[in-house]
Amino acid sequence: MRVLSALFLVCAFTASVAGDPNITEAAAETLSSTPVKTLLKSSFHLYHEGKVFEETCALLPFRSESLLRCGYNHSHPLVLIIHGWTMNGLMEQWIFNLASALKVRLGQVNVLISDWRNLALQPYPIAAKNSRQVGQDVAALLKWLEEAAQLSMDEVHLIGYSLGAHVAGFAGSHFRGRRKVGRITGLDPAGPHFEGLPAFDRLSPDDAQFVDAIHTFTKSSIMPGVGIKQSVAHVDFYPNGGSFQPGCKMLDIYSNVYQYGLQGVPKTIKCAHERAVKLFTNSLINTSQPIIGYRCRDDSTFNKGLCLDCKQMRCNTLGYDVRHERTGRNAKGLYFKTGPEAPYKVFHYQIRVLLMNLMEPVEAALSVSLNGTRGQILDVPVTLYQDSSSPKAFTSLAAVAADLGHLTSIRLVWKGELVWSSWLRRVRNIMSWKGSDQDVELSVWRIRIKSGESKEKTWFCGVSAEVTRLKLSEEQEFRSCARRTETQT
Repeated sequence: MRVLSALFLVCAFTASVAGDPNITEAAAETLSSTPVKTLLKSSFHLYHEGKVFEETCALLPFRSESLLRCGYNHSHPLVLIIHGWTMNGLMEQWIFNLASALKVRLGQVNVLISDWRNLALQPYPIAAKNSRQVGQDVAALLKWLEEAAQLSMDEVHLIGYSLGAHVAGFAGSHFRGRRKVGRITGLDPAGPHFEGLPAFDRLSPDDAQFVDAIHTFTKSSIMPGVGIKQSVAHVDFYPNGGSFQPGCKMLDIYSNVYQYGLQGVPKTIKCAHERAVKLFTNSLINTSQPIIGYRCRDDSTFNKGLCLDCKQMRCNTLGYDVRHERTGRNAKGLYFKTGPEAPYKVFHYQIRVLLMNLMEPVEAALSVSLNGTRGQILDVPVTLYQDSSSPKAFTSLAAVAADLGHLTSIRLVWKGELVWSSWLRRVRNIMSWKGSDQDVELSVWRIRIKSGESKEKTWFCGVSAEVTRLKLSEEQEFRSCARRTETQT
Protein backbone atom coordinates (compact mmCIF):
# COMPACT_ATOMS: atom_id res chain seq x y z
CA MET A 1 0.00 0.00 0.00
CA ARG A 2 2.94 2.37 0.63
CA VAL A 3 4.08 1.68 -2.92
CA LEU A 4 0.63 2.53 -4.26
CA SER A 5 0.41 5.75 -2.26
CA ALA A 6 3.88 6.80 -3.34
CA LEU A 7 3.18 6.11 -6.98
CA PHE A 8 -0.07 8.02 -6.83
CA LEU A 9 1.64 11.02 -5.25
CA VAL A 10 4.36 10.94 -7.88
CA CYS A 11 1.73 11.00 -10.62
CA ALA A 12 -0.36 13.65 -8.93
CA PHE A 13 2.43 16.11 -8.29
CA THR A 14 4.90 15.67 -11.17
CA ALA A 15 2.71 15.78 -14.29
CA SER A 16 4.46 18.02 -16.81
CA VAL A 17 3.02 21.33 -17.96
CA ALA A 18 2.15 21.56 -21.64
CA GLY A 19 1.19 24.70 -23.52
CA ASP A 20 0.15 28.15 -22.34
CA PRO A 21 -2.48 27.72 -19.59
CA ASN A 22 -3.82 31.23 -19.90
CA ILE A 23 -5.73 31.52 -23.20
CA THR A 24 -7.46 28.85 -25.28
CA GLU A 25 -7.73 28.86 -29.06
CA ALA A 26 -11.40 29.80 -28.79
CA ALA A 27 -10.56 32.76 -26.57
CA ALA A 28 -7.74 33.83 -28.88
CA GLU A 29 -10.13 33.94 -31.83
CA THR A 30 -12.34 36.38 -29.94
CA LEU A 31 -9.44 38.60 -28.83
CA SER A 32 -9.83 41.20 -31.55
CA SER A 33 -13.58 41.74 -31.13
CA THR A 34 -14.30 40.93 -27.48
CA PRO A 35 -13.59 43.00 -24.38
CA VAL A 36 -10.77 41.64 -22.24
CA LYS A 37 -13.12 40.94 -19.35
CA THR A 38 -14.90 38.26 -21.42
CA LEU A 39 -11.81 36.25 -22.34
CA LEU A 40 -12.11 32.67 -21.16
CA LYS A 41 -9.36 30.23 -20.27
CA SER A 42 -11.32 27.19 -21.40
CA SER A 43 -13.37 26.41 -24.50
CA PHE A 44 -16.64 24.68 -25.38
CA HIS A 45 -17.60 22.35 -28.21
CA LEU A 46 -21.01 21.28 -29.44
CA TYR A 47 -21.39 17.53 -29.91
CA HIS A 48 -23.60 16.03 -32.63
CA GLU A 49 -22.16 12.55 -33.13
CA GLY A 50 -18.85 10.73 -33.44
CA LYS A 51 -16.10 9.38 -31.22
CA VAL A 52 -13.31 11.92 -31.69
CA PHE A 53 -12.96 15.50 -30.51
CA GLU A 54 -12.22 16.76 -34.01
CA GLU A 55 -15.82 16.00 -35.01
CA THR A 56 -17.21 18.51 -32.51
CA CYS A 57 -17.88 22.17 -33.31
CA ALA A 58 -16.15 24.97 -31.38
CA LEU A 59 -18.81 27.22 -29.86
CA LEU A 60 -17.27 30.65 -29.33
CA PRO A 61 -18.79 32.55 -26.39
CA PHE A 62 -19.79 36.14 -27.24
CA ARG A 63 -19.73 35.27 -30.96
CA SER A 64 -23.39 34.68 -31.82
CA GLU A 65 -22.57 33.53 -35.35
CA SER A 66 -20.95 30.40 -33.87
CA LEU A 67 -24.37 29.32 -32.57
CA LEU A 68 -25.68 29.18 -36.11
CA ARG A 69 -22.50 27.66 -37.52
CA CYS A 70 -22.52 24.85 -34.96
CA GLY A 71 -26.23 24.15 -35.22
CA TYR A 72 -27.13 25.11 -31.66
CA ASN A 73 -30.90 24.75 -31.20
CA HIS A 74 -32.40 27.57 -29.12
CA SER A 75 -35.46 25.52 -28.17
CA HIS A 76 -33.57 22.53 -26.77
CA PRO A 77 -32.24 22.08 -23.21
CA LEU A 78 -28.50 22.03 -22.56
CA VAL A 79 -26.29 19.32 -21.06
CA LEU A 80 -22.65 20.27 -20.47
CA ILE A 81 -20.03 17.57 -19.84
CA ILE A 82 -16.97 18.64 -17.82
CA HIS A 83 -13.85 16.46 -17.66
CA GLY A 84 -11.39 16.31 -14.77
CA TRP A 85 -7.64 16.34 -14.22
CA THR A 86 -5.56 14.91 -17.04
CA MET A 87 -2.05 13.47 -17.22
CA ASN A 88 -1.86 13.11 -20.99
CA GLY A 89 -3.90 16.01 -22.36
CA LEU A 90 -6.24 13.75 -24.32
CA MET A 91 -10.02 13.86 -24.49
CA GLU A 92 -10.90 10.46 -23.06
CA GLN A 93 -13.36 8.07 -24.69
CA TRP A 94 -15.87 8.18 -21.82
CA ILE A 95 -16.75 11.74 -22.83
CA PHE A 96 -17.97 10.69 -26.25
CA ASN A 97 -19.70 7.58 -24.91
CA LEU A 98 -21.64 9.74 -22.48
CA ALA A 99 -22.38 12.42 -25.08
CA SER A 100 -23.65 9.81 -27.54
CA ALA A 101 -25.85 8.18 -24.88
CA LEU A 102 -27.35 11.58 -24.03
CA LYS A 103 -28.16 12.28 -27.68
CA VAL A 104 -29.68 8.83 -28.24
CA ARG A 105 -31.74 8.90 -25.05
CA LEU A 106 -32.88 12.53 -25.08
CA GLY A 107 -32.94 13.29 -28.80
CA GLN A 108 -33.72 16.99 -28.71
CA VAL A 109 -30.85 18.30 -26.62
CA ASN A 110 -27.75 20.45 -27.03
CA VAL A 111 -24.74 18.52 -25.70
CA LEU A 112 -21.67 20.64 -25.00
CA ILE A 113 -18.21 19.48 -23.97
CA SER A 114 -16.07 21.72 -21.78
CA ASP A 115 -12.40 21.68 -22.77
CA TRP A 116 -10.12 22.93 -20.02
CA ARG A 117 -7.19 20.61 -20.70
CA ASN A 118 -4.72 23.48 -20.72
CA LEU A 119 -5.60 24.13 -17.07
CA ALA A 120 -6.03 20.47 -16.14
CA LEU A 121 -2.70 19.26 -17.56
CA GLN A 122 -0.87 20.50 -14.49
CA PRO A 123 0.39 19.05 -11.21
CA TYR A 124 -2.79 18.06 -9.38
CA PRO A 125 -2.75 20.85 -6.74
CA ILE A 126 -2.56 23.47 -9.49
CA ALA A 127 -5.32 21.79 -11.53
CA ALA A 128 -7.49 21.68 -8.41
CA LYS A 129 -6.93 25.39 -7.87
CA ASN A 130 -7.71 26.09 -11.53
CA SER A 131 -11.10 24.41 -11.21
CA ARG A 132 -12.57 27.58 -9.72
CA GLN A 133 -11.44 29.59 -12.75
CA VAL A 134 -12.99 27.01 -15.07
CA GLY A 135 -16.22 27.28 -13.09
CA GLN A 136 -16.20 31.01 -13.83
CA ASP A 137 -15.74 30.22 -17.53
CA VAL A 138 -18.72 27.88 -17.51
CA ALA A 139 -20.81 30.49 -15.69
CA ALA A 140 -19.80 33.11 -18.28
CA LEU A 141 -20.87 30.76 -21.09
CA LEU A 142 -24.25 30.12 -19.45
CA LYS A 143 -24.89 33.83 -18.86
CA TRP A 144 -24.08 34.53 -22.51
CA LEU A 145 -26.41 31.74 -23.71
CA GLU A 146 -29.05 33.13 -21.38
CA GLU A 147 -28.92 36.39 -23.34
CA ALA A 148 -27.97 35.25 -26.84
CA ALA A 149 -30.03 32.03 -27.02
CA GLN A 150 -32.73 32.73 -24.40
CA LEU A 151 -31.52 29.71 -22.42
CA SER A 152 -33.39 29.12 -19.18
CA MET A 153 -31.24 27.95 -16.27
CA ASP A 154 -34.02 25.47 -15.48
CA GLU A 155 -32.99 23.61 -18.63
CA VAL A 156 -29.29 23.35 -17.81
CA HIS A 157 -27.72 20.08 -16.62
CA LEU A 158 -24.01 20.14 -15.75
CA ILE A 159 -22.29 16.73 -15.55
CA GLY A 160 -18.81 16.85 -14.04
CA TYR A 161 -16.35 14.01 -13.48
CA SER A 162 -13.73 14.11 -10.72
CA LEU A 163 -12.38 17.70 -10.64
CA GLY A 164 -15.05 18.51 -13.20
CA ALA A 165 -17.72 17.92 -10.56
CA HIS A 166 -16.32 20.79 -8.48
CA VAL A 167 -16.04 22.90 -11.64
CA ALA A 168 -19.78 22.37 -12.08
CA GLY A 169 -20.35 23.38 -8.48
CA PHE A 170 -18.30 26.56 -8.85
CA ALA A 171 -20.22 27.39 -12.04
CA GLY A 172 -23.54 26.84 -10.35
CA SER A 173 -22.58 29.06 -7.42
CA HIS A 174 -22.76 32.07 -9.77
CA PHE A 175 -26.55 31.61 -10.10
CA ARG A 176 -28.86 32.17 -7.17
CA GLY A 177 -32.56 32.38 -6.43
CA ARG A 178 -34.87 31.76 -9.36
CA ARG A 179 -31.92 31.65 -11.77
CA LYS A 180 -30.35 28.56 -10.19
CA VAL A 181 -29.02 25.94 -12.59
CA GLY A 182 -31.51 23.09 -12.99
CA ARG A 183 -29.27 20.13 -12.17
CA ILE A 184 -25.67 19.18 -11.44
CA THR A 185 -24.45 15.58 -11.48
CA GLY A 186 -21.11 14.84 -9.83
CA LEU A 187 -19.43 11.65 -11.05
CA ASP A 188 -17.02 10.55 -8.30
CA PRO A 189 -16.18 14.16 -7.33
CA ALA A 190 -12.48 14.56 -6.54
CA GLY A 191 -11.44 14.14 -2.91
CA PRO A 192 -7.87 15.47 -2.54
CA HIS A 193 -7.93 19.21 -1.72
CA PHE A 194 -11.74 19.13 -1.35
CA GLU A 195 -12.55 16.57 1.36
CA GLY A 196 -13.77 18.32 4.49
CA LEU A 197 -13.92 21.81 2.97
CA PRO A 198 -16.95 24.09 3.49
CA ALA A 199 -19.71 24.04 0.86
CA PHE A 200 -18.42 27.21 -0.84
CA ASP A 201 -15.12 25.52 -1.72
CA ARG A 202 -16.51 22.36 -3.37
CA LEU A 203 -19.59 20.91 -5.01
CA SER A 204 -22.58 21.23 -2.68
CA PRO A 205 -26.40 21.07 -2.74
CA ASP A 206 -26.44 24.88 -2.82
CA ASP A 207 -25.07 24.95 -6.37
CA ALA A 208 -28.21 23.90 -8.30
CA GLN A 209 -31.89 23.24 -7.91
CA PHE A 210 -30.99 19.56 -7.71
CA VAL A 211 -27.58 17.95 -7.18
CA ASP A 212 -26.87 14.22 -7.35
CA ALA A 213 -23.52 12.46 -6.94
CA ILE A 214 -22.14 8.95 -7.47
CA HIS A 215 -19.15 8.01 -5.28
CA THR A 216 -17.10 5.05 -6.54
CA PHE A 217 -13.46 5.40 -5.37
CA THR A 218 -13.38 7.16 -2.01
CA LYS A 219 -10.76 6.76 0.67
CA SER A 220 -11.12 3.76 2.96
CA SER A 221 -9.05 2.08 5.66
CA ILE A 222 -7.16 0.04 3.03
CA MET A 223 -7.42 2.23 -0.11
CA PRO A 224 -6.03 5.72 -0.72
CA GLY A 225 -8.99 6.72 -2.91
CA VAL A 226 -9.27 9.74 -5.20
CA GLY A 227 -12.99 10.51 -4.79
CA ILE A 228 -14.65 12.51 -2.03
CA LYS A 229 -16.38 10.46 0.67
CA GLN A 230 -18.55 13.10 2.32
CA SER A 231 -22.01 13.96 1.07
CA VAL A 232 -21.91 16.74 -1.52
CA ALA A 233 -25.40 16.50 -3.05
CA HIS A 234 -29.10 16.27 -2.33
CA VAL A 235 -28.81 12.58 -3.21
CA ASP A 236 -25.48 10.73 -2.81
CA PHE A 237 -25.08 7.18 -4.17
CA TYR A 238 -22.40 4.81 -2.83
CA PRO A 239 -22.28 1.72 -5.09
CA ASN A 240 -20.55 -1.19 -3.34
CA GLY A 241 -19.86 1.10 -0.41
CA GLY A 242 -18.26 3.78 -2.58
CA SER A 243 -14.63 2.87 -1.90
CA PHE A 244 -13.93 0.24 -4.56
CA GLN A 245 -15.73 -1.55 -7.39
CA PRO A 246 -16.11 -5.18 -8.56
CA GLY A 247 -13.81 -6.09 -11.43
CA CYS A 248 -11.19 -3.49 -10.47
CA LYS A 249 -8.01 -5.13 -9.19
CA MET A 250 -5.55 -2.92 -7.37
CA LEU A 251 -2.89 -5.62 -7.68
CA ASP A 252 -2.90 -4.87 -11.42
CA ILE A 253 -1.03 -1.67 -10.58
CA TYR A 254 2.29 -3.53 -10.47
CA SER A 255 1.92 -5.12 -13.91
CA ASN A 256 0.56 -1.86 -15.33
CA VAL A 257 3.48 0.16 -13.97
CA TYR A 258 5.89 -2.44 -15.35
CA GLN A 259 4.24 -2.21 -18.79
CA TYR A 260 3.32 1.49 -19.00
CA GLY A 261 5.58 3.20 -16.45
CA LEU A 262 3.88 5.91 -14.39
CA GLN A 263 0.99 5.90 -16.85
CA GLY A 264 0.15 2.48 -15.39
CA VAL A 265 -1.02 4.13 -12.15
CA PRO A 266 -3.94 6.08 -13.69
CA LYS A 267 -4.82 3.02 -15.77
CA THR A 268 -5.38 1.14 -12.53
CA ILE A 269 -7.03 3.96 -10.60
CA LYS A 270 -9.28 4.81 -13.53
CA CYS A 271 -11.18 1.52 -13.22
CA ALA A 272 -12.90 2.39 -9.94
CA HIS A 273 -12.83 6.18 -10.36
CA GLU A 274 -14.40 6.07 -13.82
CA ARG A 275 -17.00 3.51 -12.78
CA ALA A 276 -19.23 6.44 -11.75
CA VAL A 277 -19.22 7.62 -15.38
CA LYS A 278 -20.03 4.16 -16.67
CA LEU A 279 -22.87 3.70 -14.20
CA PHE A 280 -24.42 7.02 -15.23
CA THR A 281 -23.96 6.29 -18.95
CA ASN A 282 -25.48 2.85 -18.41
CA SER A 283 -28.55 4.48 -16.82
CA LEU A 284 -29.18 6.30 -20.10
CA ILE A 285 -28.86 3.14 -22.19
CA ASN A 286 -30.35 0.32 -20.11
CA THR A 287 -33.60 1.95 -19.08
CA SER A 288 -35.30 -1.44 -18.71
CA GLN A 289 -32.87 -2.40 -15.94
CA PRO A 290 -32.84 0.54 -13.50
CA ILE A 291 -30.48 0.29 -10.55
CA ILE A 292 -31.99 1.15 -7.18
CA GLY A 293 -30.11 2.61 -4.23
CA TYR A 294 -31.35 2.12 -0.66
CA ARG A 295 -31.03 4.76 2.03
CA CYS A 296 -28.83 3.47 4.82
CA ARG A 297 -26.64 4.71 7.66
CA ASP A 298 -23.46 3.22 6.18
CA ASP A 299 -22.10 0.36 4.11
CA SER A 300 -21.64 -1.91 7.12
CA THR A 301 -25.32 -1.63 8.02
CA PHE A 302 -26.31 -2.21 4.40
CA ASN A 303 -24.21 -5.39 4.25
CA LYS A 304 -26.25 -6.75 7.15
CA GLY A 305 -29.33 -6.59 4.92
CA LEU A 306 -31.07 -4.05 7.14
CA CYS A 307 -31.84 -1.35 4.56
CA LEU A 308 -33.87 -2.97 1.75
CA ASP A 309 -36.86 -0.74 2.42
CA CYS A 310 -38.47 1.69 -0.01
CA LYS A 311 -41.18 3.03 2.29
CA GLN A 312 -41.28 6.81 2.75
CA MET A 313 -39.04 7.31 -0.30
CA ARG A 314 -36.10 5.47 1.26
CA CYS A 315 -34.83 4.34 -2.14
CA ASN A 316 -34.11 6.10 -5.41
CA THR A 317 -33.07 5.32 -8.98
CA LEU A 318 -29.40 5.70 -9.86
CA GLY A 319 -28.39 7.92 -12.76
CA TYR A 320 -30.31 10.07 -15.17
CA ASP A 321 -33.77 9.06 -13.94
CA VAL A 322 -33.09 9.81 -10.28
CA ARG A 323 -36.06 11.20 -8.38
CA HIS A 324 -35.36 14.87 -7.63
CA GLU A 325 -35.52 14.65 -3.86
CA ARG A 326 -34.08 17.48 -1.80
CA THR A 327 -33.16 15.82 1.48
CA GLY A 328 -31.66 17.50 4.51
CA ARG A 329 -27.96 18.09 4.93
CA ASN A 330 -27.65 15.17 7.34
CA ALA A 331 -29.47 12.71 5.09
CA LYS A 332 -28.06 9.22 4.76
CA GLY A 333 -26.48 8.02 1.52
CA LEU A 334 -27.96 5.46 -0.82
CA TYR A 335 -26.21 2.08 -1.03
CA PHE A 336 -26.42 -0.86 -3.41
CA LYS A 337 -24.35 -3.60 -5.00
CA THR A 338 -23.40 -3.94 -8.67
CA GLY A 339 -21.81 -6.48 -10.97
CA PRO A 340 -18.32 -6.00 -12.47
CA GLU A 341 -19.51 -4.99 -15.95
CA ALA A 342 -22.49 -3.52 -17.83
CA PRO A 343 -25.40 -3.55 -17.28
CA TYR A 344 -24.11 -3.73 -13.66
CA LYS A 345 -27.52 -4.48 -12.12
CA VAL A 346 -27.80 -7.14 -9.42
CA PHE A 347 -30.71 -8.29 -7.28
CA HIS A 348 -30.62 -7.83 -3.52
CA TYR A 349 -31.98 -10.26 -0.94
CA GLN A 350 -32.12 -9.91 2.82
CA ILE A 351 -31.60 -13.25 4.54
CA ARG A 352 -33.06 -13.43 8.04
CA VAL A 353 -32.32 -16.64 9.96
CA LEU A 354 -34.00 -17.52 13.27
CA LEU A 355 -31.70 -19.66 15.44
CA MET A 356 -32.66 -21.46 18.63
CA ASN A 357 -29.51 -22.50 20.51
CA LEU A 358 -27.37 -19.37 20.89
CA MET A 359 -26.17 -18.04 24.22
CA GLU A 360 -24.53 -14.77 23.09
CA PRO A 361 -24.15 -12.55 19.99
CA VAL A 362 -22.06 -14.16 17.24
CA GLU A 363 -21.25 -13.91 13.56
CA ALA A 364 -21.42 -16.86 11.20
CA ALA A 365 -20.15 -17.44 7.67
CA LEU A 366 -22.44 -19.43 5.37
CA SER A 367 -22.84 -20.39 1.74
CA VAL A 368 -26.37 -19.88 0.38
CA SER A 369 -27.95 -21.34 -2.77
CA LEU A 370 -31.24 -19.83 -3.94
CA ASN A 371 -33.78 -21.54 -6.22
CA GLY A 372 -36.62 -19.68 -7.89
CA THR A 373 -39.16 -19.92 -10.68
CA ARG A 374 -36.75 -18.15 -13.09
CA GLY A 375 -33.51 -19.88 -12.19
CA GLN A 376 -31.04 -20.56 -9.43
CA ILE A 377 -27.82 -19.21 -8.02
CA LEU A 378 -25.34 -21.41 -6.19
CA ASP A 379 -22.95 -20.91 -3.29
CA VAL A 380 -23.30 -17.22 -2.49
CA PRO A 381 -21.03 -16.43 0.50
CA VAL A 382 -22.74 -14.44 3.27
CA THR A 383 -22.00 -13.54 6.88
CA LEU A 384 -24.84 -13.56 9.40
CA TYR A 385 -24.97 -10.69 11.90
CA GLN A 386 -27.21 -10.54 14.92
CA ASP A 387 -30.25 -8.31 14.55
CA SER A 388 -30.28 -5.92 17.51
CA SER A 389 -34.08 -6.09 17.57
CA SER A 390 -34.14 -9.83 18.30
CA PRO A 391 -31.54 -12.00 20.09
CA LYS A 392 -32.40 -15.05 17.97
CA ALA A 393 -32.54 -13.31 14.57
CA PHE A 394 -29.49 -13.06 12.32
CA THR A 395 -29.40 -11.17 9.03
CA SER A 396 -27.24 -10.76 5.95
CA LEU A 397 -27.34 -9.41 2.41
CA ALA A 398 -27.00 -11.53 -0.72
CA ALA A 399 -26.56 -9.89 -4.14
CA VAL A 400 -27.05 -12.06 -7.23
CA ALA A 401 -26.73 -11.35 -10.94
CA ALA A 402 -30.13 -12.66 -12.08
CA ASP A 403 -33.79 -12.18 -11.20
CA LEU A 404 -34.75 -15.53 -9.72
CA GLY A 405 -38.49 -14.86 -9.71
CA HIS A 406 -40.48 -16.34 -6.80
CA LEU A 407 -38.11 -18.21 -4.50
CA THR A 408 -39.09 -21.83 -3.90
CA SER A 409 -36.23 -23.25 -1.83
CA ILE A 410 -32.84 -22.43 -0.38
CA ARG A 411 -29.85 -24.46 0.76
CA LEU A 412 -27.41 -23.52 3.49
CA VAL A 413 -23.89 -24.68 4.21
CA TRP A 414 -22.29 -23.48 7.45
CA LYS A 415 -18.69 -22.39 6.78
CA GLY A 416 -18.01 -20.59 10.04
CA GLU A 417 -15.53 -22.68 12.02
CA LEU A 418 -13.06 -19.84 12.64
CA VAL A 419 -15.66 -17.11 13.10
CA TRP A 420 -17.40 -19.18 15.74
CA SER A 421 -14.35 -20.50 17.57
CA SER A 422 -14.62 -18.14 20.56
CA TRP A 423 -18.30 -19.00 20.98
CA LEU A 424 -17.56 -22.73 20.78
CA ARG A 425 -15.03 -22.42 23.58
CA ARG A 426 -17.61 -20.73 25.78
CA VAL A 427 -20.16 -23.47 25.03
CA ARG A 428 -17.61 -26.17 25.94
CA ASN A 429 -16.81 -24.44 29.22
CA ILE A 430 -20.45 -24.04 30.19
CA MET A 431 -21.55 -27.55 29.24
CA SER A 432 -18.26 -29.40 29.93
CA TRP A 433 -18.61 -30.70 26.39
CA LYS A 434 -15.66 -32.64 24.94
CA GLY A 435 -16.84 -33.44 21.43
CA SER A 436 -15.16 -32.34 18.17
CA ASP A 437 -16.06 -29.26 16.13
CA GLN A 438 -17.80 -31.54 13.66
CA ASP A 439 -20.39 -32.30 16.37
CA VAL A 440 -21.32 -28.63 16.80
CA GLU A 441 -24.60 -27.63 15.20
CA LEU A 442 -26.96 -24.71 14.67
CA SER A 443 -30.64 -25.15 15.37
CA VAL A 444 -32.38 -23.30 12.51
CA TRP A 445 -36.07 -22.67 13.11
CA ARG A 446 -37.15 -20.47 10.20
CA ILE A 447 -35.56 -18.45 7.40
CA ARG A 448 -37.09 -15.40 5.75
CA ILE A 449 -35.90 -13.98 2.41
CA LYS A 450 -36.89 -10.48 1.39
CA SER A 451 -36.35 -9.24 -2.16
CA GLY A 452 -35.14 -5.65 -2.36
CA GLU A 453 -36.45 -5.26 -5.91
CA SER A 454 -39.89 -6.93 -5.68
CA LYS A 455 -40.36 -6.39 -1.90
CA GLU A 456 -41.67 -9.97 -1.68
CA LYS A 457 -40.98 -11.72 1.64
CA THR A 458 -41.00 -15.51 1.78
CA TRP A 459 -40.55 -17.81 4.77
CA PHE A 460 -38.70 -21.11 4.48
CA CYS A 461 -38.99 -24.17 6.73
CA GLY A 462 -36.90 -27.29 7.17
CA VAL A 463 -37.78 -30.26 4.97
CA SER A 464 -38.13 -32.94 7.62
CA ALA A 465 -38.46 -31.29 11.01
CA GLU A 466 -39.72 -28.21 12.83
CA VAL A 467 -36.11 -27.33 13.76
CA THR A 468 -33.29 -28.16 11.35
CA ARG A 469 -29.89 -29.17 12.76
CA LEU A 470 -27.14 -27.56 10.68
CA LYS A 471 -23.60 -28.88 11.23
CA LEU A 472 -20.29 -27.55 9.95
CA SER A 473 -19.79 -28.09 6.19
CA GLU A 474 -23.15 -29.86 5.98
CA GLU A 475 -25.82 -28.76 3.49
CA GLN A 476 -29.47 -28.47 4.50
CA GLU A 477 -32.46 -27.60 2.33
CA PHE A 478 -35.34 -25.33 3.32
CA ARG A 479 -38.54 -25.01 1.29
CA SER A 480 -41.03 -22.22 0.96
CA CYS A 481 -43.73 -22.21 3.62
CA ALA A 482 -46.50 -21.03 1.28
CA ARG A 483 -48.79 -19.79 4.02
CA ARG A 484 -46.10 -17.37 5.17
CA THR A 485 -45.37 -15.69 1.83
CA GLU A 486 -45.91 -11.95 2.03
CA THR A 487 -45.67 -8.99 -0.34
CA GLN A 488 -44.75 -5.59 1.01
CA THR A 489 -46.03 -2.54 -0.79
